[in-house]
Amino acid sequence: MKIGFLITARMKSTRLPKKLTLKIYNREIISWMIDRIKLCPIFQDIVIATSTNIGDDILCKIADKEKIKYYRGSEEDVLERLYEASKIYHFDYILNITADSPLVAYDFMEKMVEEYKKTNADLITNFKLPHGLYLYGIKPDALKKVLDIKNDINTEVWGRYFTDTGLFKVVDMKIPKKFQRNNYRLSLDYSEDYKFFKALYQGMGKETYKKTTIEILEFLDKHPEIVKINQHCEKIGQQRIESQSRLILK
Repeated sequence: MKIGFLITARMKSTRLPKKLTLKIYNREIISWMIDRIKLCPIFQDIVIATSTNIGDDILCKIADKEKIKYYRGSEEDVLERLYEASKIYHFDYILNITADSPLVAYDFMEKMVEEYKKTNADLITNFKLPHGLYLYGIKPDALKKVLDIKNDINTEVWGRYFTDTGLFKVVDMKIPKKFQRNNYRLSLDYSEDYKFFKALYQGMGKETYKKTTIEILEFLDKHPEIVKINQHCEKIGQQRIESQSRLILK
């Protein structure tokens, strides 16, 4: 089974312009994310799934620099972009998250694939992990099925096509309580989030990207002053995501 990791990434952010190329220790945040995903040995390829917009050229250059792949597709139709990337690189199964999650839980990735082998689910989530650590496991055939039934080009927020149509098997993994922190935010979307990641890397050092999920969470438990930097952004971010959530079928 050929497994790939697709990083959904664009440079269009207006809330925090050019956020993916902001630097910590003189290295782009998306490059730190790539370093982290590389710690998981199961992937035949890591791919930045970006768009044909000229503004996203820099992401392709970073992919080349980091010796990973990239795919350029639709600007607005994220699901189409993910599906086409999975076909171009002949993936049988993909893990995915946006580049807003530079510390995505690499130590849960193999567990997610094991869950897929047990359940054959169309979509696997682990939403009880904090925002910025969770990720998705997706069958490419399920992406194709969504493309066949939807009637909307804007799929930036796409979860309802899987959860609300009754056409897909969706599994949310069981996450031990020691990993659950519903008030922690490790996602990059606002200036406060950037301050949070800088403070976290300053506190844990240049090898923060190598730290396991529990090591990061336990460090934050001991440093509530870092947690508070962007804690208020989580409610704002969730409200924005809910307002963008759509389900438009043919």
